[in-house]
Amino acid sequence: MANIRLENVTKRFGDVTALDDVSLEIKKKGYNVVVGPSGCGKTTLLKVMAGLLKPESGRVLVDGVDVSTTPPEEREIGFFFQNYALFPHMTVEENVGYPLRIRDVPEEERLKRTHEVLEMVGLAGWAGNYPRELSGGMQQRVALARTLSFKSRVLLLDEPLSALDAKIGFILRENLSKLAKKLELTVVHVTPNQEEAMDLGENIIVMRKGKIIQTGTDYEVYTKPATPFTAYFLGESNFMAARKSGEQTGEWNGIKINVDKSLASENVLLSARVEKVLFEKRGKNTFKGVVESINFLGQTIRYEVNVHGKTFVVQTSKHPNIKLGDEVHVHIPPSEIKVFEDVDAADYNLGFD
Repeated sequence: MANIRLENVTKRFGDVTALDDVSLEIKKKGYNVVVGPSGCGKTTLLKVMAGLLKPESGRVLVDGVDVSTTPPEEREIGFFFQNYALFPHMTVEENVGYPLRIRDVPEEERLKRTHEVLEMVGLAGWAGNYPRELSGGMQQRVALARTLSFKSRVLLLDEPLSALDAKIGFILRENLSKLAKKLELTVVHVTPNQEEAMDLGENIIVMRKGKIIQTGTDYEVYTKPATPFTAYFLGESNFMAARKSGEQTGEWNGIKINVDKSLASENVLLSARVEKVLFEKRGKNTFKGVVESINFLGQTIRYEVNVHGKTFVVQTSKHPNIKLGDEVHVHIPPSEIKVFEDVDAADYNLGFD
């Protein structure tokens, strides 16, 4: 399977810069997930890779070959559209075989390949049906089979699970992952869903405002966010805009907070994952608060605690007997506090978008 690389790619739509000098290397035979909010450039990134959009500047290389001017049909890259884009007047078999037909693949070979991929996605018995006769999950698998039918080198998926309910989406996430490994595909999967990204991605690519702001394994981007936005968008964090009051101490809302590194800046942004905050009294970094909200989430419970007039979130599977209005102690281990220095004004004021 192919290696795909973008070098200094910029794409604009009028006054809007959808991709801003983006350079990125996609891992070969890996499941790469691009995650970010709506409008950050995720789908534009895929369409530039596929050749459906031409950038103002920069290059797209597949296995080291510049394909920037190569038509989409000659790139051997499969594109899975968000709305599936199935032809309603064609049967499942005809939809799946369409990419082969327009490439003048002989009928015998076309039918053989069509039934092979239908077998892969569990739809061998539905070849004669029309899309309207299928569930949303089955239509998704037809679209996937069509993308796989011409043995593409790279598989690009544009929010493939967005139209499905949570349960079916979870099942199909597993199917996608297994199929990608079985066929040794190079996959680039776009989603705004952080849970989907963390579940599927061997390599996570975080986007914001047309830029790549961090890449890494799911563990790396979650536990070592490079920017406040990554900490904000992947998972949930408590943020504390603090002033330096000691070598390893910041002051937030009149409270001293100890961290496990030296602070270089006078103003810093501190963050702590909500699941790392404890209902315990341990000396340093222990604060009093009052429980203002409790939400049962199944495996965990999410508490909102008023600490000195600010809302602090704790998410835990412990302490189920805590009630609304209870006075509690919350503790943040210094090792669980991420320190961001030299952040821009919007991030410092938590103006994420």
